[in-house]
Amino acid sequence: MHRRTFLAASSALAAATLTPGVSLAADADLLSAPWTGPYGGVPPFDKVKVADFAPAIEAAMAAELAEVEAIAANPEPPTFANTIEALERTGDAKDRIDTLSGIWSGTLSTPEMRAVEKEMAPKDAAHDDAILQNTALFKRIETVYEARTTSGLTPEQQRLTWVYWNRFVRAGARLTPEAKARVGAINQELAQNFTAFSQNLLADETDYVLYLRTESELKGLPGDVRDAAAGAAAERGHKGEFAILNTRSSIDPFLTYSTRRDLREKVWRNFYSRGDNGDAHDNNAIIKKILKLRVERARLLGYPTHAHWRLDNAMAKTPENAMALMMRVWPSAIARVREEVAEMQAIADREKAGVKIEPWDYRFYAEKVRAQRYNLDMNEVKAYLQLDKLREGMFWASGQIYGFTYHPVTDVPVAHPDIKIWEVKAADGTHVGLWYLDPYARAGKRSGAWMNAYRSQEKFRG
Repeated sequence: MHRRTFLAASSALAAATLTPGVSLAADADLLSAPWTGPYGGVPPFDKVKVADFAPAIEAAMAAELAEVEAIAANPEPPTFANTIEALERTGDAKDRIDTLSGIWSGTLSTPEMRAVEKEMAPKDAAHDDAILQNTALFKRIETVYEARTTSGLTPEQQRLTWVYWNRFVRAGARLTPEAKARVGAINQELAQNFTAFSQNLLADETDYVLYLRTESELKGLPGDVRDAAAGAAAERGHKGEFAILNTRSSIDPFLTYSTRRDLREKVWRNFYSRGDNGDAHDNNAIIKKILKLRVERARLLGYPTHAHWRLDNAMAKTPENAMALMMRVWPSAIARVREEVAEMQAIADREKAGVKIEPWDYRFYAEKVRAQRYNLDMNEVKAYLQLDKLREGMFWASGQIYGFTYHPVTDVPVAHPDIKIWEVKAADGTHVGLWYLDPYARAGKRSGAWMNAYRSQEKFRG
């Protein structure tokens, strides 16, 4: 369970450091089996079938529980090697299947995949609790933890022991059986609600599309924005029209350049009302459930609020500290925003636009301020900021700082044709990892930019 990556999705910029894996069983399910191929094994994206996810996940969970139970039932006295280190060796199959299912959930979502998510989310939560609330296992961990400073452990081993002990305590390992059962039920219900919340957002990003049909509706949009909108419309069966999708990458340029204030408002409201439209994908009731469940769970775990539980393990430590930091920044941030809006309002007044700056005006007038102050036309600059050139610049910078070089890889499977791969090498030519780049928006992929590790670097196995 040491390297489990709880992926809500794959990455928009996916960095994968691939190092040799360890085989579990020759007849393991394809999706959870050790990765094969070059570079110590690569994700089998070309073998994935959505229908295989649920049975593969359940098989991997059963395998991990058996591994964990063997540690908990070990008759030998608890040591770092037979408890903490042994736990580090569990759950490899689950890690691999979580990686693949996370990629499909976040970047290749379909009705079939969403059904798998709904089915498996509460089961996955129950699986985690079966480990984290295992009384016999926690007793072994606590024994190692209490002797961590006197048993000859290295600082790294002491830290890892604390990480396990703290994780189990925060999950309710010290609670009564009744309280554990309730926390487990809450976690399953939260998992269901988190999944529904995310799927509702994705549905609103997919369903709310503004189609433009006249030159008047396109006024102000530069050629590249029009081309992207035309392509998006054609993909959705609206050839000859222009689609403004309900995603960040689509709305931001529209809000920046469209002279149609009424359409800017519509686009802005569509995006910022995701999950808040009073329809089948409305999240308000779900949010209320999540808040109530979080409060109940926090109190069962000994905290006054979810915020206290969440921050207790973070740098801020308390909600009061976090709020104090925010309030130190807040006045300056508000003052700066007011200055910016005043500059925008001055331009609008000078142009006799007859408007008061609203959220859907912000990017439009910010572009005007930039052009006025710096004599800078972003449409002219765009030619120098092509994606490939930016990527080359990033490669160059990392090469200068770290000595890395990047080499295109074409013989490794990808989850989608848009994804490109490079092998990363150190200055001496040794293999560092594979880097997957998936920068484009598409149906079934959540908006935003993020990264995940498909397989993390480690020195544990040599």
